[in-house]
Amino acid sequence: MKPRLFIFFVLFVQVSIAQFTNTDVVAKIKVETVDEAITAVATATNTTEIYKSLRYTLTVFRTDSQNNLSKNIQEERFTLEANETKELSSGTMSSKDPDKIIVLLLIYEDDKIVAKDRLAFNEEAKPQPEEVLEDSSDDGIELKGIVIEETKTKPGRDFYEFFYNSYTLNQINGNKIVGVYETLSFGRTTILQVKIEDNVIHQFIGKPDLEYLEQVSKIAIRKVYKYFKDLKKQKNDIFQY
Repeated sequence: MKPRLFIFFVLFVQVSIAQFTNTDVVAKIKVETVDEAITAVATATNTTEIYKSLRYTLTVFRTDSQNNLSKNIQEERFTLEANETKELSSGTMSSKDPDKIIVLLLIYEDDKIVAKDRLAFNEEAKPQPEEVLEDSSDDGIELKGIVIEETKTKPGRDFYEFFYNSYTLNQINGNKIVGVYETLSFGRTTILQVKIEDNVIHQFIGKPDLEYLEQVSKIAIRKVYKYFKDLKKQKNDIFQY
């Protein structure tokens, strides 16, 4: 009976986590094509009767034919009345653009992600159904290889660059959002955190020392790799059962 109880508990936790995204607030990236122009519109909907004070980040990841990655981030605070839908941002691209483009919309309430949506252009073919089941996120929105940055100082940005370069070099390509966050601490110090969703994987005090930041980034990468490895093993154990 114990293994069954454990598996039931894991599944219950996964379903419970998924219920916190795209429920009270729904994120949606809508697409409209006119001739050769593709317009993407990021929207948010408040499905409750309660006024919401929120924040969104809209990140566009672009990978060219040489596999060079660039990104553009837009961030802004906004409010939603009860049952209101609001357009947050829009952009247009050519349907003939050969680059791989991923648009990621994240909506935060009290610094927690409450809604998300993802849109991809010129992405590689999706894997077979059984692989999708293993690698997709809890609410069906696949967010592989996404690392977001919310830093405030130069040491924070330096750490992010070390971390992100290692993340890409090691081809971790996790199926959950990895975030590098920086918060103010006592005096002039800051706390840097590497989080996967709401789980703190590693945290430390930021210092303007490049060698120190590079070493800490290697520690953080190892912990992130282990997290995804354990998560995959956990899912495999459930499916085998």
